[in-house]
Amino acid sequence: MSIPRSFGIARHILALKPICVKRRAAPVLLVVCSLFYLTYHLMLRICDTDRSPAERGSDAFYLHYVRFASNPTKNLSFTDYLSILSGVQYLRPDEILLHGDRIPTGPYWDNLTAKHLIKFIPMEPPTDFGSAGGKPKKPSFLEHAADVAKLNILLKYGGVAVDFDVFFVHGERIKEILKSKKAITCYSDEESYCIGFLAGHKDSHFLKAWRRSYTDIYVENDWGFNQGYVSRYLSALFAQEVYVANHICVPYVPEYAENAYYYRNTMAMHTYEGGRTDRVESIEDLVNANTTARTEMFRNIYFHINLPPADRFFIDEVLPEPY
Repeated sequence: MSIPRSFGIARHILALKPICVKRRAAPVLLVVCSLFYLTYHLMLRICDTDRSPAERGSDAFYLHYVRFASNPTKNLSFTDYLSILSGVQYLRPDEILLHGDRIPTGPYWDNLTAKHLIKFIPMEPPTDFGSAGGKPKKPSFLEHAADVAKLNILLKYGGVAVDFDVFFVHGERIKEILKSKKAITCYSDEESYCIGFLAGHKDSHFLKAWRRSYTDIYVENDWGFNQGYVSRYLSALFAQEVYVANHICVPYVPEYAENAYYYRNTMAMHTYEGGRTDRVESIEDLVNANTTARTEMFRNIYFHINLPPADRFFIDEVLPEPY
């Protein structure tokens, strides 16, 4: 993961090398300078991953996941693992945080935590969904609590919040977009958007209004009203600060060759793993699977392949119709 603070110090230390050369120091001194630089930089990375989000300050860029356990013993799956690895490799945040009420288990979680690639942040499912008839509203779906948690988290930390079946491809574009926009939301179809992928700054008015909708106009038994229809409406009201990204949350069929173009050029891809029958549950499954755009993407992640640049003519912005 990229650590901006340490990179600044590393550049300062790296400046010692030309000084050594200019002074015609013995070769052993060059070795000492290099070893000092590498050791110090490594220690900074290790120490930086141990800092809490509060200690990191307001400039840190986070990748967030949310999981509330309907099954307390649920392991981190292989594709969950690939999603997180894709963030490490192709988004390169300062830190990856998993917010939830149960610490995951299993070898993939152990692998990530042993390498200090992810940190667990305890969180109970949100309960503030407003009231009707003087009685508190309760979410009909656990996923709605996770949706509200994503909004709460982004308003507190900023960064990117995604489902575990979102995989980053050209994630660096997210950071570029957020230099000029306050939020990025995910186009699904002409009627609604998807909260499976979401990014933004802590002071985004769009995110604040979207969060408030879950208190003021939450529809308990409607799966997509608040996360889909409300976000589409608000993106038009706050069009100046919102980037609506296409080709992420659209359920492409990866077996179709023409869809490979989107898989290879998008900033991220939501593959909707929960509804698939061709599950990839292990490295053996991945190696033996037929090559499709999806399995190619998974192999790139697992084997840490350097991707070619995205097509500079690739367009993914959807301009909301103004009201």
